[in-house]
Amino acid sequence: MNEGTHAHVEEAIDSIAELERRAQDAMSPHQRWIERVTRRIGRPRVVYFTVGFAVAWIALNLALNRHAFDPNPFPLLDLVLQLVSLLLVVLVLTTESRSAQIELQRRRLDLQINLLTERRTAKLIEMVDALRRDLPNIPTHHDPEVRALGERTDPQAIAQAIEERSPPEPGNE
Repeated sequence: MNEGTHAHVEEAIDSIAELERRAQDAMSPHQRWIERVTRRIGRPRVVYFTVGFAVAWIALNLALNRHAFDPNPFPLLDLVLQLVSLLLVVLVLTTESRSAQIELQRRRLDLQINLLTERRTAKLIEMVDALRRDLPNIPTHHDPEVRALGERTDPQAIAQAIEERSPPEPGNE
């Protein structure tokens, strides 16, 4: 345990690290390769290389003039760039799809933890309110806010209220 870090914080860190390890272990070899390639092509030097390649291709063909292997308007260069673009789109979409699945799992876990925390908080408020009523030296008064906070929240009712009050998404009107 790090100095200054409480045991419950260390436990939470270990739990998060374990979730990350499980997500890594669940990846297929193909997915690992795709993500490794996607990380490498997402760097500035790849942009510079691509621009340099296209400029060199065009310059070489212009310099060769009549003997150019891809004369102006460079249809072969266009084909090569379209194929590379298609491959890059597929790689990025594959990586994003996996990232979205992991993010969905994290959001579900967050929701479960938040609901559990809400229940615990409501129970604590209920217990403190009962204690306040039972202790003779604390003046008892009716506090509607404490009563409301002590009640459990209905997640479905909240989701329905949010949906009713939120504007429709563009294209879903």
